[in-house]
Amino acid sequence: MSDDKINKKREKDQRRQERKKQKKRSKQIQLVRTYSIYVIAIILIGYGLFSVVSGPQIGPMGSTHEHLDILVYINGEALDLNQTRYAMKSGYGHIHGGEGDIMHLHAINIPLNWFMESLDLAITEDSINVHGIEYSSNDDNVFLIFVNGENIISPEYMLMDEDKILIYYGSASDADIANALSLVPDRAEEVNASPNNCLLYTSDAADE
Repeated sequence: MSDDKINKKREKDQRRQERKKQKKRSKQIQLVRTYSIYVIAIILIGYGLFSVVSGPQIGPMGSTHEHLDILVYINGEALDLNQTRYAMKSGYGHIHGGEGDIMHLHAINIPLNWFMESLDLAITEDSINVHGIEYSSNDDNVFLIFVNGENIISPEYMLMDEDKILIYYGSASDADIANALSLVPDRAEEVNASPNNCLLYTSDAADE
């Protein structure tokens, strides 16, 4: 076989091998693209399921303007929410300094536990943590959450306009619990009816 024929055959074989490599690379790229699409789809589906399971998300600031009554009652005494340490902690929901009996909401879908945690008063189904001191239900005392006089189980209760909230820890005596319920303030409706009834949130106000 002449050198020309040998060279042509070699070139033809090289071109054939190169086409095979190109096809293989194309398949690999297509496979990567396909897997990427699947992965993205799984992530999106998972995020959607998480959103459904975790419930509604807190709405944008300014999506509502509501007021609620609140009392935190620990071992026979009302926790003084008038202190500046509780004032204006978040623009989504807060308490005004010197007005600790009123919750101000500026966003929809705010859970009770989120609001309480913003005050550094984290709650669970059976406990409240007051600045690092935990009060949990035990043989002598109970932790209870009341909304409009009704005992609720979930601390993730979605707050609603003019709710009356009692966070209670103390004696399991019906008389003591009834006394605490009678002390829950009743001002939210009045505040709703008042003009200019809420300060705007600012970081300076939160730091005061």
